[in-house]
Amino acid sequence: MRRPLTPRERRGGALLILAVVLGAAYWLLIDSWFAGPLRAMGEQAEQLREQQQRYASVLRQGDALREQLERARLDPASSASLLPGDDPDVVAADLMQRLADLINSHANLGGGCTLTQRKPITAEQDDSEPYRQVKVSLTLNCAIEPLTAILHALEYQPPFLFVDELRIRRSKQAPSTGGAGKLTVQLLVRGYLQPARVTP
Repeated sequence: MRRPLTPRERRGGALLILAVVLGAAYWLLIDSWFAGPLRAMGEQAEQLREQQQRYASVLRQGDALREQLERARLDPASSASLLPGDDPDVVAADLMQRLADLINSHANLGGGCTLTQRKPITAEQDDSEPYRQVKVSLTLNCAIEPLTAILHALEYQPPFLFVDELRIRRSKQAPSTGGAGKLTVQLLVRGYLQPARVTP
């Protein structure tokens, strides 16, 4: 049989139950109804303050951005992001030479890189696009280090060029052991030139 609780134990148990009841009542009545929503409102207010600061920063730059946009509208040919020229065939030939020069500039980097084939690709022009496309297909015999440098240059140097396709495979002449040696790389590079001038 269990022994009866002493008055001290009964008092301790009652205090423990009272603490649990008070904690549950605080969570139900105070935290869930008042403190929780207040915390959520505080977080929303902080997000709104951050958004307001971002928008204020953009608005402060508004005049300078409007001036740059107006200059680009008045003289779009000054934009370094487009390929120079009006004739797509001439621009494609110039782009092939530009890419060949870029590859030759990295020819002695690391394991080396050589251009084995290049040819222009006739791009279908979309009338809804504001600019005309020029595409060039390249085949390289390239090690990893110069290939990385070439792709980085294509990504970050003007004019804007885009790699539509990139195929990499191990060269047949690669050593059977050790590193990959040179890789056979096929690239399809796309650029844009000015819209065709409409003669009245």
